[in-house]
Amino acid sequence: MGLACTTRGATEENLNESKFRCPHQGMRKGLRIEAFNYRFEGKILSKEQKEQKITRRQVLKYAGAVGVAAAVVGAGVGWIAKPTPAPLPTTTATMTATATTTAVPAEAPVLEIYHWWTSGGEAAAINALVKVFNQKYPDIAVLQTPVAGGAGYVMKAAMKSLVLAGEAPDAFQMHAGYEGKPYFDAGYLDPITDLWTQQGLAAVMPSVVQDMVKFGGNYYAVPVNIHRPNVVWYNKTVLDANGIDPATLTSWDAFFAACDKLVAAGKAHPVSIGDSGAWTDEHVLEQMIAGEGIDFYENWVNGKVTSATDPKLVHALETFKKYLGYINPDHSTLTWDQATARVITGDAAFNVMGDWANGEFLVAKKVYGKDYGTLATPGTAGMYGLVIDCFQHPKGVKHPQNSRKWLGVVGSKEGQDAFNPLKGSISARTDADMTKYGPYQAAAIADFKAAKYMYPSVTHGSGAPESFATKATDIVSAFVANKDVSAAATALVNATTAAAADYTTVWKLH
Repeated sequence: MGLACTTRGATEENLNESKFRCPHQGMRKGLRIEAFNYRFEGKILSKEQKEQKITRRQVLKYAGAVGVAAAVVGAGVGWIAKPTPAPLPTTTATMTATATTTAVPAEAPVLEIYHWWTSGGEAAAINALVKVFNQKYPDIAVLQTPVAGGAGYVMKAAMKSLVLAGEAPDAFQMHAGYEGKPYFDAGYLDPITDLWTQQGLAAVMPSVVQDMVKFGGNYYAVPVNIHRPNVVWYNKTVLDANGIDPATLTSWDAFFAACDKLVAAGKAHPVSIGDSGAWTDEHVLEQMIAGEGIDFYENWVNGKVTSATDPKLVHALETFKKYLGYINPDHSTLTWDQATARVITGDAAFNVMGDWANGEFLVAKKVYGKDYGTLATPGTAGMYGLVIDCFQHPKGVKHPQNSRKWLGVVGSKEGQDAFNPLKGSISARTDADMTKYGPYQAAAIADFKAAKYMYPSVTHGSGAPESFATKATDIVSAFVANKDVSAAATALVNATTAAAADYTTVWKLH
């Protein structure tokens, strides 16, 4: 499949705490933490558990999140100075006691997890996974903290403050790849190689997935899925009514010709985007960069695109500029799922979004192949972008055994086959029960197996260091407003150059 990565050894510079910072210093005004609500699955909190809950709220307030529905002030929650850590427990994660030591008290029957799955399809998927956990461990109360904000930019800022303050939850959602490296470098994650061995995960997960959750030769996370970012979603009824064959849309020129036809027929804004969370803009541009060819994308994720006049970089930006001419004028007020809803209703014909969008179509009771369809973003046929969600075992968590139980369910066939059919993703396991997956996912699994090239997403935390990705989001957001190709190209290569020391993974994509 042509994707491999190696990680250069950590250096003192890599471990510098200034590298361990908020992933999105310049998030758009008005983007808020909308869901610091704590969900228990039919359990009553003890006094001790309630006190723990209050402590976490205090940490969130310290991070800039005030109360239960609080704004991240300017979304500029940076990395605070690392406090003097409290001594970590000397017991192992399995709480083994010997005859010469005092037995460790049983931990509270609580599991606390954080994630950013708040849309209809996302919520259905995580609740299905929690249900599997509850069936296996009925006496453990699952405390979900879903934090609104697509791609996790809001949650990641708050999570870093929790981790630094010694208040990490038992597990939290994270993207595979670079996103976990600051936590690993700073010593905030426990290796879970033994859990991988006990669960036999290496035998049922593709090597490309395994490599993206390893640091220093050990496993540090368990993947729950594989999402594909390079997808165009279309309303089949709209295209059929206008005589547009989606199979012909293999180039951006053909795509734009179809958009022109729709505009002439009265659909003034055939392309839908919702960028109240600015990551969606970068997401689209990323697929255009991939469409410039796997060699160029490999250079992109390895920090080797350093000329503002690089013809492929300029062409990708010019393509994106033209794309923006077809989008809905209210784009800055919509979330990603609201933009997907415009395709579902037929208000728009097209939306470039990862296949988490499939969950929204399913919630709306739409049928793949009848009401809607998909195609690879132009130029990426035979390529499979990778967005991999995972959970890990933070160091020093309050419920270490329950954390490991959760990871066991996350990686299990039963857990993944409950979660992914609703989420729109494919299982990270190769032994998925295909009878549980719908026609979109069956097609995605076939594409995954047949893919000539795979590539890690920069927008979604995997492909490039945070020091670059943070700036790139802001640069692309500014480009949407000013459409200055030269300025954007210059800013992107300057950001690449400034982050040169942080490109510690060497991607080999072909």
